[in-house]
Amino acid sequence: MFLFVATFIVKTFQSLSKQLPSLIYAAKICMLPKLVSECRHYLSESLDVTNVIEILEQSSLLDDNELKNECLALLARNAKAVLTGIEIMTASMQSMETILEMDCIRVREIVLYETCLAWTKYQLQIHDSTKDPTDQDIREKLGDLLFKIRFPTMELTEFAEITEGKNVLTGEEKASVYYFLATKKKSSQLRFSTVRRRRGEEVFIERVVTCTHGPWNSVSKTDAINFTTNHGILLTGIGLYTGYSGVGYGVDVEILQSKESLFKKNLKVPSTGDANQLKVLIDVPISITSGVIYSVKAVSKADIGHYGQICQAVCTKENVTFTFSKHPASAYTSESRGQIPRLYFSY
Repeated sequence: MFLFVATFIVKTFQSLSKQLPSLIYAAKICMLPKLVSECRHYLSESLDVTNVIEILEQSSLLDDNELKNECLALLARNAKAVLTGIEIMTASMQSMETILEMDCIRVREIVLYETCLAWTKYQLQIHDSTKDPTDQDIREKLGDLLFKIRFPTMELTEFAEITEGKNVLTGEEKASVYYFLATKKKSSQLRFSTVRRRRGEEVFIERVVTCTHGPWNSVSKTDAINFTTNHGILLTGIGLYTGYSGVGYGVDVEILQSKESLFKKNLKVPSTGDANQLKVLIDVPISITSGVIYSVKAVSKADIGHYGQICQAVCTKENVTFTFSKHPASAYTSESRGQIPRLYFSY
């Protein structure tokens, strides 16, 4: 009976959804958990790209982490629609901070920056009566939100385009970002995160077209491959074929950019008797910059049970294209055959 009444009350409020937080608050004070549950259920069921910012605001006011996480999950999947929509303009600074702290969101960093600019100008015009905000006005209004934008993860050309002739960032801040983009080294003046946001679920490219069973004798010899990508990604793992004839093998795996080692791991690869691969997990995903040559190297200590008889030099997954080329130190593996059949990444 009570649930029926609660449902009736919620349906009455459906056309007045802005009042739901007050209803939930009152229900919590009066210790009416079923009514709270019905209100939450309505908000959750009605969640879409047009109201996710409003419901995110309400979840914060209600200190409802479950509802907040639902909002962020929807936002992550539909980031472009939300961040380029009109509703984002009315978000509070707290909600903007929450969005900028997200590690997984399916847009490039430049979209987040442009959204922040549009939001700041709107806030200045509506609330501060600033008709034509200057770069300094924008910087002051953004405050600490500015340092949650991950400028060092942008492409060099993107960063140049948004900062040329603009003074939202200081000269020192621009120089520190340019230095990182050019060298991948942090200067003491760099105040922005260099950790690239994940833009989707982990996927992989398979460069092997035809796999052959048989001993690949690469004991103490280097199997290596170079690659470039057409978009910035996060490299998350490497696929390796397993051992031969019931015998596993030890292997040293390394990822390099020029002569700089970005990842190194020694591990034991089992023998499975089939063409299944062992995924070597990269503990801290590596930020890969488009157009830059990276190398994957593997030195095994026993025979490997399979190899790529035919491999492809160019592999595309969705909008990310990998281009492979032979590493000069590689004994047998090349862009057309050999080992290191798979690379895992997110974007």
